[in-house]
Amino acid sequence: MDTNMRNVFEDPARRRFWLLIKALETTPFRGALALAKGAEAFLTEGADRSQEIAVADSSTAIERPTWLH
Repeated sequence: MDTNMRNVFEDPARRRFWLLIKALETTPFRGALALAKGAEAFLTEGADRSQEIAVADSSTAIERPTWLH
């Protein structure tokens, strides 16, 4: 792993910012925020805990990236 990426994943604030920036590449802000929170939970608490996270505004649809279709 690249040293810069290691620094990102070792610093919680940098990691959360990076996850949000990556999510914003494919999703509007509200959905990106939910994706970033879910990814953070997965990385820090494990896969079981990340499934408990719900999008605060259920009216916000999260579209699947085109490469997943």
